[in-house]
Amino acid sequence: MKLLKMEITQTQIPTPTRPNLSRWLALAADRLKLVWRSVIWRSLSLVRRAGSKCKTLAVRETAALGDRRFVSVIQFERQRFLIGSSPSSVTLLAQLPDESASEQSGEKP
Repeated sequence: MKLLKMEITQTQIPTPTRPNLSRWLALAADRLKLVWRSVIWRSLSLVRRAGSKCKTLAVRETAALGDRRFVSVIQFERQRFLIGSSPSSVTLLAQLPDESASEQSGEKP
């Protein structure tokens, strides 16, 4: 039986290097900044969403006139409007004094 002669060569195997501490700390600080920014962004978006639930358009009063006709007081932010409605149209009858003006004069809305 013949034995084959094999030549063993030395190969260079990359040795794992340890990252230096300052670089590792810089990377950790960058990741922490990203996490902190995302936390702040999410909390601000929740505040915006909670504020957006406040309705700015509302029907304050409605009076039926019969035959599917009615008049309504509509409020948008602080402005109030008297509208009339029928099956075929909606009409602006008057722009009422703002809510803040009626509160100052002592009127009930």
